[in-house]
Amino acid sequence: MKAIVIRKHGGPEVLSYEHIPDPVAEKGDVLVKVKYCAVNHLDIWVRNGIVGKKVQFPHILGCDISGTLLEGFGNFKKGEKVTVYPAFDSKVPRTSFGIIGGFGKYKGGYAELISVPKNNIIKKPDYFTDSEAASINVSYLTSWNMLERSRCKKGDMILIWGANSGIGSAAILLAKAKGLKVITIASDKNKVKFAEKLGADYVIDRSTQDVTSEVLKITNQVGVDAVIDHVGAKTWPSSLEVLKIRGIMVSCGTTSGSEGTVNIRTFYSKESQIIGAYLGSKSQLISLHKFMKLKKIKPAIDSIFDLKDAKLAHQKMEKSNQFGKILLRVSN
Repeated sequence: MKAIVIRKHGGPEVLSYEHIPDPVAEKGDVLVKVKYCAVNHLDIWVRNGIVGKKVQFPHILGCDISGTLLEGFGNFKKGEKVTVYPAFDSKVPRTSFGIIGGFGKYKGGYAELISVPKNNIIKKPDYFTDSEAASINVSYLTSWNMLERSRCKKGDMILIWGANSGIGSAAILLAKAKGLKVITIASDKNKVKFAEKLGADYVIDRSTQDVTSEVLKITNQVGVDAVIDHVGAKTWPSSLEVLKIRGIMVSCGTTSGSEGTVNIRTFYSKESQIIGAYLGSKSQLISLHKFMKLKKIKPAIDSIFDLKDAKLAHQKMEKSNQFGKILLRVSN
């Protein structure tokens, strides 16, 4: 089969387009012919390498997958269109789970074929195209989980960082569908327009405006009910500062660094909460599919690259030049 393989950590140059042997499904697993695989920041982190996290080389990235079954099982038929729930039991102490194509035993979807646990197979909802179905399993599921953990109700105000990203654009669409008032952050005029198109109520251009003062101005100095922070070290101080009394910050990413700074006095004097969110459950993903169909929400897709051009897809994500999800077309 054709696949993008990494044999060492590094920049986009370590992504090698190769012919490699087809995978063999182990007991309890099933083979899926991959049609699309989305690019996520997890792919960048695994490719670069993280201290203390090991990858068995050669490795294949990719956890956001749609495709067809090579064989039937249970209520699933051979050739049926499916999506793959990305998480599996990692059996690692103090870690919720492993993610397919991440730091674990399962190779990912940057390949024509992938072996995954049968329990991870979900029938592709007819409402979504094949490419749309591959855009939801990570960014949209994580955003859905974060919104649920924020405990926001209709009419509450929420701050969402990174409007143009997968998580950011997903969170805006889902938050608005839940009836929340959304403040979001963009970094240039084009991204501001994109955020407005998604439906954000207020868009702050961080290249020309101070985020903290603008959020407090919008909320009459009260602050927001919750913050969706997937950026990390650079944004944590502002995220905590703009929370109202007993506000909640939900964190899921470390794009700008993993060592965050917390003003402890601000944190406890407002009785704030910081909650971690790591993907979401399979049942949440199924609920998300139903919610998006009910609310007529389609995922925002920026671009689709052929598998062989995975380097270009990674370069685009690392420059934060996307407006929504970036996908790889793996097979026809």
